[in-house]
Amino acid sequence: MTRRSINTIQFWLKVGFFSVPALAYGLAGYVRFETGYFPHAPIETRSYISLVVLVTLLWALVVEHLGLGQVEILLKAQTGIRMAATATASCLTFVLAALFFYRTTSFARIFVVTGGILMFVLSFGMIHLFRWIIYVLKESNNGRFPIAILGADDLAVRVGDHLAKNPLTACKVACYVALPNQDPVALDAPLLPWDRLDEMVEVFHCKEVFVALPLHRLSETQQVLENLQHLYIPARMVLDLGQGISLADRIFDFYGLPLLDVRSYPLDTVGYAIGKRAFDICFSVLALLLSAPLMLLIALAIKLTSRGPVLFVQERLSLNGKRFDMLKFRTMSVPNRQGSNDQEVRVGADGDIYLNLTKESESDDPRITAVGKFLRKTSLDELTQFINVLAGDMSVVGPRPELSFFVEKFRTEIPSYMARHNVKSGMTGWAQVNGLRGSGTSIPQRIQYDLYYLRNWSMMLDVKIIFLTVFRGLISRNAY
Repeated sequence: MTRRSINTIQFWLKVGFFSVPALAYGLAGYVRFETGYFPHAPIETRSYISLVVLVTLLWALVVEHLGLGQVEILLKAQTGIRMAATATASCLTFVLAALFFYRTTSFARIFVVTGGILMFVLSFGMIHLFRWIIYVLKESNNGRFPIAILGADDLAVRVGDHLAKNPLTACKVACYVALPNQDPVALDAPLLPWDRLDEMVEVFHCKEVFVALPLHRLSETQQVLENLQHLYIPARMVLDLGQGISLADRIFDFYGLPLLDVRSYPLDTVGYAIGKRAFDICFSVLALLLSAPLMLLIALAIKLTSRGPVLFVQERLSLNGKRFDMLKFRTMSVPNRQGSNDQEVRVGADGDIYLNLTKESESDDPRITAVGKFLRKTSLDELTQFINVLAGDMSVVGPRPELSFFVEKFRTEIPSYMARHNVKSGMTGWAQVNGLRGSGTSIPQRIQYDLYYLRNWSMMLDVKIIFLTVFRGLISRNAY
Protein backbone atom coordinates (compact mmCIF):
# COMPACT_ATOMS: atom_id res chain seq x y z
CA MET A 1 0.00 0.00 0.00
CA THR A 2 2.97 2.33 0.53
CA ARG A 3 4.13 2.10 -3.07
CA ARG A 4 0.61 2.03 -4.44
CA SER A 5 -0.27 5.24 -2.56
CA ILE A 6 2.67 7.01 -4.21
CA ASN A 7 1.88 5.67 -7.68
CA THR A 8 -1.83 6.50 -7.40
CA ILE A 9 -1.28 10.09 -6.24
CA GLN A 10 1.38 10.68 -8.91
CA PHE A 11 -0.89 9.22 -11.59
CA TRP A 12 -3.91 11.40 -10.80
CA LEU A 13 -1.68 14.43 -10.26
CA LYS A 14 -0.26 14.10 -13.77
CA VAL A 15 -3.69 13.39 -15.26
CA GLY A 16 -4.99 16.55 -13.61
CA PHE A 17 -2.15 18.77 -14.79
CA PHE A 18 -1.97 17.30 -18.30
CA SER A 19 -5.68 18.03 -18.79
CA VAL A 20 -5.28 21.75 -17.96
CA PRO A 21 -4.71 22.99 -21.58
CA ALA A 22 -7.71 21.09 -22.95
CA LEU A 23 -9.97 22.48 -20.20
CA ALA A 24 -8.58 26.00 -20.49
CA TYR A 25 -8.86 26.28 -24.25
CA GLY A 26 -12.17 24.46 -24.28
CA LEU A 27 -13.56 27.22 -22.03
CA ALA A 28 -11.75 29.88 -24.07
CA GLY A 29 -13.33 28.56 -27.26
CA TYR A 30 -16.78 28.68 -25.67
CA VAL A 31 -16.24 32.28 -24.47
CA ARG A 32 -14.87 33.47 -27.81
CA PHE A 33 -17.09 31.66 -30.29
CA GLU A 34 -20.26 30.46 -28.53
CA THR A 35 -21.38 33.19 -26.11
CA GLY A 36 -22.18 35.71 -28.87
CA TYR A 37 -20.27 38.53 -27.20
CA PHE A 38 -17.63 38.51 -29.92
CA PRO A 39 -18.60 38.46 -33.62
CA HIS A 40 -16.52 36.12 -35.74
CA ALA A 41 -16.20 34.73 -39.21
CA PRO A 42 -16.26 30.95 -39.87
CA ILE A 43 -13.23 29.28 -38.33
CA GLU A 44 -11.11 26.30 -39.28
CA THR A 45 -11.91 23.90 -36.43
CA ARG A 46 -9.10 21.52 -37.36
CA SER A 47 -6.48 24.27 -36.99
CA TYR A 48 -7.76 25.22 -33.52
CA ILE A 49 -7.72 21.57 -32.44
CA SER A 50 -4.14 21.25 -33.70
CA LEU A 51 -3.22 24.32 -31.64
CA VAL A 52 -4.70 22.81 -28.48
CA VAL A 53 -2.80 19.56 -29.11
CA LEU A 54 0.44 21.55 -29.55
CA VAL A 55 -0.20 23.48 -26.32
CA THR A 56 -0.92 20.23 -24.47
CA LEU A 57 2.32 18.60 -25.62
CA LEU A 58 4.41 21.66 -24.72
CA TRP A 59 2.59 21.95 -21.39
CA ALA A 60 3.39 18.32 -20.58
CA LEU A 61 7.09 18.98 -21.18
CA VAL A 62 7.00 22.08 -18.97
CA VAL A 63 5.15 20.25 -16.18
CA GLU A 64 7.71 17.45 -16.22
CA HIS A 65 10.63 19.91 -16.27
CA LEU A 66 9.31 21.99 -13.37
CA GLY A 67 8.19 18.96 -11.37
CA LEU A 68 4.54 20.00 -11.11
CA GLY A 69 3.63 16.30 -11.25
CA GLN A 70 5.72 15.53 -8.14
CA VAL A 71 3.89 15.62 -4.82
CA GLU A 72 6.97 16.66 -2.83
CA ILE A 73 7.67 19.69 -5.07
CA LEU A 74 4.00 20.62 -5.06
CA LEU A 75 3.88 20.75 -1.26
CA LYS A 76 7.10 22.74 -0.94
CA ALA A 77 5.63 25.67 -2.87
CA GLN A 78 4.29 28.37 -0.53
CA THR A 79 1.30 29.77 -2.42
CA GLY A 80 1.74 28.05 -5.77
CA ILE A 81 1.36 31.34 -7.66
CA ARG A 82 4.97 31.51 -8.83
CA MET A 83 4.98 27.86 -9.89
CA ALA A 84 1.71 28.17 -11.85
CA ALA A 85 2.81 31.47 -13.42
CA THR A 86 6.22 30.08 -14.44
CA ALA A 87 4.65 27.00 -16.05
CA THR A 88 2.05 29.05 -17.93
CA ALA A 89 4.53 31.70 -19.13
CA SER A 90 7.02 29.07 -20.29
CA CYS A 91 4.40 27.15 -22.24
CA LEU A 92 2.88 30.24 -23.88
CA THR A 93 6.32 31.52 -24.86
CA PHE A 94 7.01 28.35 -26.82
CA VAL A 95 3.50 28.40 -28.34
CA LEU A 96 3.77 32.03 -29.49
CA ALA A 97 7.21 31.34 -30.92
CA ALA A 98 5.78 28.43 -32.92
CA LEU A 99 2.82 30.54 -34.12
CA PHE A 100 5.21 33.23 -35.36
CA PHE A 101 6.36 30.81 -38.05
CA TYR A 102 2.84 29.48 -38.76
CA ARG A 103 1.05 31.79 -41.20
CA THR A 104 -1.66 29.49 -42.59
CA THR A 105 -4.28 30.36 -39.95
CA SER A 106 -4.72 33.56 -37.97
CA PHE A 107 -5.95 32.57 -34.52
CA ALA A 108 -8.27 34.83 -32.53
CA ARG A 109 -6.24 36.84 -29.98
CA ILE A 110 -9.00 36.62 -27.37
CA PHE A 111 -8.98 32.83 -27.70
CA VAL A 112 -5.19 32.56 -27.20
CA VAL A 113 -5.01 35.09 -24.34
CA THR A 114 -8.09 33.79 -22.52
CA GLY A 115 -6.81 30.25 -22.77
CA GLY A 116 -3.45 31.31 -21.28
CA ILE A 117 -5.14 33.08 -18.36
CA LEU A 118 -7.35 30.06 -17.70
CA MET A 119 -4.31 27.75 -17.79
CA PHE A 120 -2.77 29.81 -14.98
CA VAL A 121 -6.01 29.78 -12.96
CA LEU A 122 -6.62 26.06 -13.44
CA SER A 123 -3.03 25.05 -12.64
CA PHE A 124 -3.07 27.21 -9.52
CA GLY A 125 -6.37 25.63 -8.51
CA MET A 126 -5.01 22.15 -9.27
CA ILE A 127 -2.11 22.71 -6.88
CA HIS A 128 -4.42 23.58 -4.00
CA LEU A 129 -6.96 20.90 -4.91
CA PHE A 130 -4.35 18.16 -4.54
CA ARG A 131 -3.02 19.75 -1.37
CA TRP A 132 -6.53 19.67 0.06
CA ILE A 133 -7.08 16.05 -1.03
CA ILE A 134 -3.82 14.94 0.63
CA TYR A 135 -4.80 16.80 3.82
CA VAL A 136 -8.27 15.23 3.89
CA LEU A 137 -6.87 11.74 3.35
CA LYS A 138 -4.27 12.26 6.08
CA GLU A 139 -6.85 13.52 8.59
CA SER A 140 -9.51 10.90 7.85
CA ASN A 141 -10.13 7.99 10.24
CA ASN A 142 -8.66 5.53 7.76
CA GLY A 143 -6.00 7.94 6.52
CA ARG A 144 -3.06 6.05 8.02
CA PHE A 145 -2.92 2.27 7.74
CA PRO A 146 -0.99 0.23 10.35
CA ILE A 147 2.47 -1.16 9.58
CA ALA A 148 5.02 -3.13 11.59
CA ILE A 149 8.74 -2.41 11.83
CA LEU A 150 10.98 -5.45 12.06
CA GLY A 151 13.71 -4.16 14.32
CA ALA A 152 13.98 -2.50 17.73
CA ASP A 153 17.26 -0.56 17.62
CA ASP A 154 18.17 3.03 16.77
CA LEU A 155 17.56 2.44 13.05
CA ALA A 156 14.01 1.25 13.76
CA VAL A 157 13.42 4.32 15.94
CA ARG A 158 14.61 6.63 13.15
CA VAL A 159 12.29 4.91 10.69
CA GLY A 160 9.35 5.25 13.07
CA ASP A 161 10.10 8.94 13.70
CA HIS A 162 10.36 9.61 9.97
CA LEU A 163 6.97 8.02 9.31
CA ALA A 164 5.35 9.89 12.20
CA LYS A 165 6.67 13.34 11.26
CA ASN A 166 6.30 13.21 7.48
CA PRO A 167 2.82 14.47 6.47
CA LEU A 168 2.89 12.43 3.24
CA THR A 169 3.33 8.97 4.73
CA ALA A 170 -0.11 7.37 4.86
CA CYS A 171 0.87 4.81 7.50
CA LYS A 172 1.45 4.55 11.24
CA VAL A 173 3.66 2.23 13.27
CA ALA A 174 1.40 -0.25 15.06
CA CYS A 175 4.19 -2.37 16.56
CA TYR A 176 7.89 -3.23 16.50
CA VAL A 177 9.38 -6.73 16.38
CA ALA A 178 12.74 -7.36 18.02
CA LEU A 179 15.21 -9.26 15.85
CA PRO A 180 16.89 -12.36 17.32
CA ASN A 181 19.52 -11.43 19.93
CA GLN A 182 18.63 -7.74 19.66
CA ASP A 183 18.51 -5.52 22.73
CA PRO A 184 15.52 -3.19 22.20
CA VAL A 185 15.73 0.53 22.89
CA ALA A 186 12.89 2.73 24.13
CA LEU A 187 10.03 2.58 21.60
CA ASP A 188 6.78 4.50 21.16
CA ALA A 189 4.72 1.44 20.09
CA PRO A 190 4.21 -2.11 21.42
CA LEU A 191 7.17 -4.50 21.07
CA LEU A 192 6.80 -8.13 19.98
CA PRO A 193 9.42 -10.83 20.49
CA TRP A 194 10.77 -12.66 17.44
CA ASP A 195 8.73 -15.82 18.10
CA ARG A 196 5.42 -13.89 17.90
CA LEU A 197 5.67 -12.61 14.33
CA ASP A 198 2.10 -13.68 13.48
CA GLU A 199 0.68 -11.15 15.94
CA MET A 200 1.68 -8.36 13.54
CA VAL A 201 -1.28 -9.44 11.40
CA GLU A 202 -3.54 -11.26 13.83
CA VAL A 203 -3.42 -8.75 16.72
CA PHE A 204 -2.22 -5.43 15.27
CA HIS A 205 -3.75 -5.93 11.78
CA CYS A 206 -0.67 -4.57 10.00
CA LYS A 207 -0.92 -4.16 6.22
CA GLU A 208 2.83 -4.21 5.55
CA VAL A 209 6.08 -4.86 7.39
CA PHE A 210 9.20 -2.70 7.10
CA VAL A 211 12.36 -4.73 7.68
CA ALA A 212 14.90 -2.39 9.34
CA LEU A 213 18.11 -4.42 9.38
CA PRO A 214 21.23 -2.49 10.48
CA LEU A 215 24.20 -2.66 8.12
CA HIS A 216 26.16 -5.06 10.31
CA ARG A 217 23.27 -7.58 10.14
CA LEU A 218 22.54 -7.46 6.41
CA SER A 219 23.99 -10.98 6.07
CA GLU A 220 20.88 -12.18 7.94
CA THR A 221 18.53 -10.80 5.28
CA GLN A 222 17.70 -14.16 3.66
CA GLN A 223 17.00 -15.85 6.98
CA VAL A 224 14.79 -12.97 8.16
CA LEU A 225 12.80 -12.86 4.91
CA GLU A 226 12.25 -16.63 4.97
CA ASN A 227 10.57 -16.20 8.36
CA LEU A 228 8.19 -13.67 6.79
CA GLN A 229 7.08 -15.89 3.87
CA HIS A 230 4.14 -17.34 5.78
CA LEU A 231 2.55 -13.91 6.33
CA TYR A 232 -0.20 -12.47 4.14
CA ILE A 233 1.30 -8.98 3.97
CA PRO A 234 4.02 -7.48 1.73
CA ALA A 235 7.52 -6.96 3.17
CA ARG A 236 9.72 -3.96 2.37
CA MET A 237 13.40 -3.56 3.19
CA VAL A 238 14.41 -0.27 4.77
CA LEU A 239 17.82 0.68 3.42
CA ASP A 240 20.08 3.06 5.31
CA LEU A 241 21.97 3.93 2.13
CA GLY A 242 23.22 7.37 2.98
CA GLN A 243 23.40 10.26 0.52
CA GLY A 244 24.61 10.02 -3.04
CA ILE A 245 23.52 6.44 -3.68
CA SER A 246 21.07 6.02 -6.60
CA LEU A 247 17.98 3.88 -6.23
CA ALA A 248 17.60 0.82 -8.45
CA ASP A 249 14.43 -0.48 -10.08
CA ARG A 250 13.20 -2.43 -7.07
CA ILE A 251 14.16 0.27 -4.64
CA PHE A 252 11.80 3.21 -4.34
CA ASP A 253 11.82 6.38 -2.30
CA PHE A 254 8.84 6.58 0.08
CA TYR A 255 8.94 10.35 0.70
CA GLY A 256 12.56 10.32 1.81
CA LEU A 257 12.67 6.76 3.18
CA PRO A 258 14.41 4.27 0.80
CA LEU A 259 12.47 0.98 0.62
CA LEU A 260 13.29 -2.26 -1.20
CA ASP A 261 10.63 -4.59 -2.57
CA VAL A 262 11.60 -8.15 -1.61
CA ARG A 263 9.36 -9.44 -4.40
CA SER A 264 7.24 -8.01 -7.20
CA TYR A 265 3.79 -6.70 -6.24
CA PRO A 266 1.53 -5.99 -9.27
CA LEU A 267 -0.95 -4.38 -6.86
CA ASP A 268 1.41 -1.41 -6.52
CA THR A 269 1.00 -0.41 -10.16
CA VAL A 270 -1.73 1.99 -11.24
CA GLY A 271 -2.55 -0.36 -14.14
CA TYR A 272 -3.45 -3.09 -11.67
CA ALA A 273 -5.21 -0.90 -9.11
CA ILE A 274 -7.35 0.98 -11.65
CA GLY A 275 -7.18 -0.78 -15.00
CA LYS A 276 -7.69 -4.31 -13.71
CA ARG A 277 -10.58 -3.29 -11.45
CA ALA A 278 -12.30 -1.42 -14.29
CA PHE A 279 -11.85 -4.46 -16.53
CA ASP A 280 -13.25 -6.77 -13.81
CA ILE A 281 -16.36 -4.61 -13.39
CA CYS A 282 -17.08 -4.36 -17.12
CA PHE A 283 -16.36 -8.04 -17.79
CA SER A 284 -18.40 -9.34 -14.82
CA VAL A 285 -21.41 -7.13 -15.64
CA LEU A 286 -21.35 -8.33 -19.26
CA ALA A 287 -20.91 -11.97 -18.19
CA LEU A 288 -23.79 -11.79 -15.70
CA LEU A 289 -26.11 -10.22 -18.28
CA LEU A 290 -25.27 -12.80 -20.96
CA SER A 291 -25.39 -15.79 -18.62
CA ALA A 292 -28.52 -14.76 -16.67
CA PRO A 293 -30.91 -17.08 -18.63
CA LEU A 294 -28.48 -20.01 -18.29
CA MET A 295 -28.03 -19.36 -14.57
CA LEU A 296 -31.80 -19.35 -14.13
CA LEU A 297 -32.05 -22.75 -15.86
CA ILE A 298 -29.24 -24.13 -13.67
CA ALA A 299 -30.99 -22.87 -10.53
CA LEU A 300 -34.25 -24.54 -11.59
CA ALA A 301 -32.47 -27.82 -12.38
CA ILE A 302 -30.78 -27.87 -8.96
CA LYS A 303 -34.01 -27.05 -7.15
CA LEU A 304 -36.07 -29.67 -9.01
CA THR A 305 -33.57 -32.54 -8.71
CA SER A 306 -32.36 -32.29 -5.10
CA ARG A 307 -33.39 -30.74 -1.84
CA GLY A 308 -31.49 -27.83 -0.33
CA PRO A 309 -30.43 -24.32 -1.39
CA VAL A 310 -29.46 -23.43 -4.93
CA LEU A 311 -26.30 -21.60 -3.94
CA PHE A 312 -23.42 -22.82 -1.85
CA VAL A 313 -21.63 -20.18 0.23
CA GLN A 314 -18.10 -20.87 1.41
CA GLU A 315 -15.45 -18.78 3.14
CA ARG A 316 -12.25 -18.37 1.14
CA LEU A 317 -9.11 -16.23 1.33
CA SER A 318 -8.09 -13.57 -1.19
CA LEU A 319 -5.84 -10.48 -1.28
CA ASN A 320 -3.67 -10.12 1.87
CA GLY A 321 -5.56 -12.99 3.49
CA LYS A 322 -8.94 -11.21 3.39
CA ARG A 323 -11.80 -13.63 4.06
CA PHE A 324 -14.89 -13.52 1.86
CA ASP A 325 -17.91 -15.66 1.06
CA MET A 326 -17.44 -17.30 -2.33
CA LEU A 327 -20.60 -18.28 -4.23
CA LYS A 328 -21.09 -21.48 -6.21
CA PHE A 329 -24.05 -23.44 -7.50
CA ARG A 330 -24.63 -26.39 -5.16
CA THR A 331 -23.44 -29.62 -6.78
CA MET A 332 -23.71 -32.04 -3.85
CA SER A 333 -26.58 -33.37 -1.85
CA VAL A 334 -27.15 -31.79 1.56
CA PRO A 335 -26.22 -34.13 4.47
CA ASN A 336 -29.34 -35.65 6.01
CA ARG A 337 -28.51 -36.16 9.66
CA GLN A 338 -30.94 -36.14 12.51
CA GLY A 339 -30.06 -33.49 15.05
CA SER A 340 -27.19 -32.05 13.01
CA ASN A 341 -26.60 -28.33 13.33
CA ASP A 342 -24.79 -25.78 11.23
CA GLN A 343 -21.58 -26.23 13.20
CA GLU A 344 -21.43 -29.93 12.27
CA VAL A 345 -21.73 -29.29 8.56
CA ARG A 346 -18.22 -28.77 7.13
CA VAL A 347 -16.87 -27.85 3.71
CA GLY A 348 -13.84 -28.91 1.76
CA ALA A 349 -11.52 -27.94 -1.07
CA ASP A 350 -14.04 -29.05 -3.68
CA GLY A 351 -16.42 -26.32 -2.55
CA ASP A 352 -19.33 -28.44 -1.31
CA ILE A 353 -21.01 -29.69 1.83
CA TYR A 354 -19.72 -32.67 3.77
CA LEU A 355 -18.90 -33.53 7.36
CA ASN A 356 -15.15 -34.09 7.36
CA LEU A 357 -13.07 -30.98 6.68
CA THR A 358 -10.02 -32.86 5.47
CA LYS A 359 -11.87 -35.23 3.15
CA GLU A 360 -11.81 -34.41 -0.56
CA SER A 361 -14.36 -35.43 -3.14
CA GLU A 362 -13.59 -38.11 -5.68
CA SER A 363 -14.81 -38.71 -9.21
CA ASP A 364 -17.25 -41.39 -8.02
CA ASP A 365 -18.31 -39.49 -4.89
CA PRO A 366 -21.95 -40.48 -4.20
CA ARG A 367 -22.65 -37.02 -2.74
CA ILE A 368 -22.37 -35.38 -6.18
CA THR A 369 -25.77 -35.04 -7.83
CA ALA A 370 -26.37 -35.79 -11.51
CA VAL A 371 -26.80 -32.09 -12.26
CA GLY A 372 -23.79 -31.30 -10.10
CA LYS A 373 -21.55 -33.67 -12.03
CA PHE A 374 -22.37 -31.88 -15.27
CA LEU A 375 -21.88 -28.44 -13.69
CA ARG A 376 -18.48 -29.41 -12.27
CA LYS A 377 -17.28 -30.93 -15.54
CA THR A 378 -18.18 -27.77 -17.49
CA SER A 379 -17.27 -25.31 -14.68
CA LEU A 380 -20.79 -23.85 -14.88
CA ASP A 381 -21.10 -24.16 -11.09
CA GLU A 382 -18.67 -21.21 -10.86
CA LEU A 383 -20.72 -18.72 -12.91
CA THR A 384 -22.03 -17.14 -9.68
CA GLN A 385 -18.49 -16.05 -8.82
CA PHE A 386 -18.93 -13.14 -11.24
CA ILE A 387 -20.98 -11.69 -8.36
CA ASN A 388 -17.88 -11.96 -6.16
CA VAL A 389 -15.86 -10.22 -8.87
CA LEU A 390 -18.38 -7.40 -9.12
CA ALA A 391 -18.32 -7.02 -5.33
CA GLY A 392 -14.53 -6.65 -5.39
CA ASP A 393 -13.72 -9.84 -3.45
CA MET A 394 -12.24 -11.58 -6.49
CA SER A 395 -10.85 -10.81 -9.92
CA VAL A 396 -11.67 -12.52 -13.20
CA VAL A 397 -8.05 -13.70 -13.41
CA GLY A 398 -5.78 -14.60 -10.51
CA PRO A 399 -4.72 -17.50 -8.30
CA ARG A 400 -7.69 -19.63 -7.29
CA PRO A 401 -8.93 -18.80 -3.76
CA GLU A 402 -8.24 -21.43 -1.12
CA LEU A 403 -9.90 -22.51 2.11
CA SER A 404 -8.32 -21.17 5.31
CA PHE A 405 -7.75 -24.78 6.47
CA PHE A 406 -5.51 -25.54 3.49
CA VAL A 407 -3.82 -22.12 3.64
CA GLU A 408 -2.73 -22.83 7.21
CA LYS A 409 -1.51 -26.26 6.11
CA PHE A 410 0.41 -25.19 3.00
CA ARG A 411 1.91 -21.95 4.36
CA THR A 412 4.40 -23.93 6.43
CA GLU A 413 4.92 -26.77 3.95
CA ILE A 414 5.44 -24.97 0.63
CA PRO A 415 8.03 -22.15 0.25
CA SER A 416 6.62 -18.88 -1.10
CA TYR A 417 3.05 -20.23 -0.88
CA MET A 418 1.76 -17.05 0.78
CA ALA A 419 3.06 -14.86 -2.08
CA ARG A 420 -0.04 -15.85 -4.06
CA HIS A 421 -2.08 -13.69 -1.65
CA ASN A 422 -0.33 -10.53 -2.85
CA VAL A 423 -2.89 -10.28 -5.66
CA LYS A 424 -6.64 -10.84 -5.72
CA SER A 425 -7.78 -14.40 -6.17
CA GLY A 426 -9.47 -15.15 -9.48
CA MET A 427 -12.09 -17.29 -11.18
CA THR A 428 -9.40 -18.64 -13.47
CA GLY A 429 -5.62 -18.46 -13.48
CA TRP A 430 -2.38 -19.32 -15.20
CA ALA A 431 -2.20 -22.66 -13.38
CA GLN A 432 -5.73 -23.65 -14.39
CA VAL A 433 -5.27 -23.01 -18.11
CA ASN A 434 -2.08 -25.09 -17.97
CA GLY A 435 -4.00 -28.13 -16.75
CA LEU A 436 -3.35 -27.75 -13.00
CA ARG A 437 -6.92 -27.92 -11.81
CA GLY A 438 -8.54 -30.20 -9.25
CA SER A 439 -7.33 -32.19 -6.26
CA GLY A 440 -5.37 -34.60 -8.44
CA THR A 441 -2.78 -32.00 -9.45
CA SER A 442 0.44 -30.95 -7.72
CA ILE A 443 0.06 -28.06 -5.27
CA PRO A 444 3.76 -27.00 -5.46
CA GLN A 445 3.51 -26.97 -9.25
CA ARG A 446 0.38 -24.84 -9.05
CA ILE A 447 2.22 -22.38 -6.82
CA GLN A 448 5.02 -22.05 -9.38
CA TYR A 449 2.48 -21.07 -12.02
CA ASP A 450 0.83 -18.62 -9.60
CA LEU A 451 4.22 -17.04 -8.88
CA TYR A 452 4.89 -16.76 -12.62
CA TYR A 453 1.60 -14.85 -12.96
CA LEU A 454 2.57 -12.61 -10.03
CA ARG A 455 5.96 -11.74 -11.55
CA ASN A 456 4.71 -11.26 -15.13
CA TRP A 457 1.27 -9.74 -14.68
CA SER A 458 -0.09 -7.55 -17.45
CA MET A 459 -3.52 -6.87 -18.92
CA MET A 460 -2.48 -8.79 -22.04
CA LEU A 461 -1.63 -11.83 -19.90
CA ASP A 462 -5.09 -11.60 -18.31
CA VAL A 463 -6.72 -11.50 -21.74
CA LYS A 464 -4.63 -14.48 -22.83
CA ILE A 465 -5.71 -16.48 -19.76
CA ILE A 466 -9.38 -15.65 -20.37
CA PHE A 467 -9.02 -16.73 -24.01
CA LEU A 468 -7.34 -20.00 -22.99
CA THR A 469 -10.00 -20.60 -20.32
CA VAL A 470 -12.78 -20.38 -22.88
CA PHE A 471 -11.08 -22.68 -25.39
CA ARG A 472 -9.09 -24.95 -23.11
CA GLY A 473 -9.94 -24.71 -19.44
CA LEU A 474 -13.74 -24.84 -19.10
CA ILE A 475 -13.92 -28.59 -19.53
CA SER A 476 -11.15 -30.37 -17.65
CA ARG A 477 -10.38 -34.04 -17.16
CA ASN A 478 -9.47 -33.22 -13.54
CA ALA A 479 -12.87 -31.65 -12.76
CA TYR A 480 -15.55 -33.71 -11.03
